[in-house]
Amino acid sequence: MQNENLIVQRAKSGDLQSFEQLVTLYSHRTYSAAYRILNDQGLAEDCAQEVFLKVFNKIGDFDGKSKFSTWLYSVTTFTAIDLQRKQIKVQQREGTEFEDIHGNEAHSPQQQLHQDKLNQVTQGALAQLSEELRIAFLLRHHEGCSIKEISEILDVNGNTIKNRIFRAISQLRNLLKSKVSDYETVD
Repeated sequence: MQNENLIVQRAKSGDLQSFEQLVTLYSHRTYSAAYRILNDQGLAEDCAQEVFLKVFNKIGDFDGKSKFSTWLYSVTTFTAIDLQRKQIKVQQREGTEFEDIHGNEAHSPQQQLHQDKLNQVTQGALAQLSEELRIAFLLRHHEGCSIKEISEILDVNGNTIKNRIFRAISQLRNLLKSKVSDYETVD
């Protein structure tokens, strides 16, 4: 594979093949980041498509001061947040709830039930966090972004990011402690 910076420069100059290489390189990570925020396969797919449309139209705006992946995560994060807000408005109008969609791996029915309950408890706890705490936590612990990268993505001071992640972990610990103890007494 060619040097990423060279691919980006060629894509910026209008080379469609180079842009396709960027899509190939980053489509899974973009979808994964969107899914962590949206918790819905269909919305995450829509988000990833929208992200690459935005990137295609705005790649000329990428100044190279940060890594391309950092810029892409920023576009993905804000696109996912916008989609989530739109989805919430639609649901409020329709009076429906989000459905949890989880990948089906080969598990016994009992293991799958246990995994589904655990996913539900975890997603429920994440959903109770404020948006700013949830996004910082997910970018750090699910996407593996550094504090500096998250700071660049969200355009927030690094110390603020550290504080958000600390508060998210603390709140999740408290939320999950009560949920897990309730869950363990049910089983």
